[in-house]
Amino acid sequence: MRCLPLFFVFLFAGFTAQAADSLQVTFSKRAVRYGDTLDFRCSLPYFSESKLTSATLNVWVEDLDKKRRWKFRYPIIDGEVLGSFAIGNTIPDGRYAFNFLVQRGFFKVSGEVKDHDKKEPVINYIMILRNKKGTYFDKTTVNEDGVFKLKSTVFEDSAFVLFTPAKKVKNNYLSIKIETPLDSVFTPVLSATRYITVGDDIAAVGKKNDTGSYVFQPADLTDPSTLPGVTVVGHFKKRIEQYDEMYSSGLFKRNDAIVFDGLDNDDMSRYTNILTFLQGKVPGLSIETDANGVEVAKWRKEIVDIYIDEFRVDAAEYNFVPPTEIAMIKVFRPPAQLSGLSGGAGAIAIYTKKGDFVSNRQNRHNFIVRGYSAFDSAWK
Repeated sequence: MRCLPLFFVFLFAGFTAQAADSLQVTFSKRAVRYGDTLDFRCSLPYFSESKLTSATLNVWVEDLDKKRRWKFRYPIIDGEVLGSFAIGNTIPDGRYAFNFLVQRGFFKVSGEVKDHDKKEPVINYIMILRNKKGTYFDKTTVNEDGVFKLKSTVFEDSAFVLFTPAKKVKNNYLSIKIETPLDSVFTPVLSATRYITVGDDIAAVGKKNDTGSYVFQPADLTDPSTLPGVTVVGHFKKRIEQYDEMYSSGLFKRNDAIVFDGLDNDDMSRYTNILTFLQGKVPGLSIETDANGVEVAKWRKEIVDIYIDEFRVDAAEYNFVPPTEIAMIKVFRPPAQLSGLSGGAGAIAIYTKKGDFVSNRQNRHNFIVRGYSAFDSAWK
């Protein structure tokens, strides 16, 4: 087990509690206010004997009225997790239950190639982590029933995963169905519940009358991250406008972008790649070939940032998404600071067809999957 820094040991000295089933949970505070940071430690003293050397900690936070739930998850390294929550100003004052649930295994993806013809024993995949924290290329074996498994992976936030045939083809014909066991219904192998007060009612800490009737139910409540319903007022919105509202976020929602429609306009699908389509349509944008023979987009002689579903990718990786599968392209003029890694030389944001914007005739082979929470998460 890792040694804790001295200040961290002191921090937890007054708030240690032994959980059932050998799950130990400690908090730095039992009452917090907006702007505070709540540190926690969760440890499994007998993780090796329990065959939990690879395991995931789920932290599901509920208000005691069970009107809302927040979900976080962390890889358990050497039998413990050290993390913290920054308390946001959207968290109402009150009492909250922190449910610590241990699940076997790390994040992994399994799936099936539908209508598998048994002639394709291997498929390729690319995994692009958000904010360009890593890009992985690999291949996986497909059994005779079309079933495959990817390697266990530990990554923060989320990732864009795209499957392609082993042989190079013009159109990606794979039809893929995936499953991420960490997101499935599960029975925790270890669990513990602790209570925290948010707000100025310090006297409420330790009271049992408002927690004794609390029983954790794993069935999902309303997910606070669910997108709100779109209310159309005054005019009927085009499909591209509806798509933009549903799938654009943060700085990508800026209204100064040049938008190209791939849903109701098939002009894009006639081109071999996106840069060829954009050439001549965006003033100031030029397409050049670099020393490695890769076509890159430039603005004012600087290479333009490219994003796929708001994941920043390398210059050559845009080619993994054929034009026929693109719902929308947004082009942002310089300086386009869309992320902390942006170079300010302009940006091209490519959005793939997904959800209700995929026709029944289209094959699904790209996905966004959720990984682990940051160890210094914001609770809001």
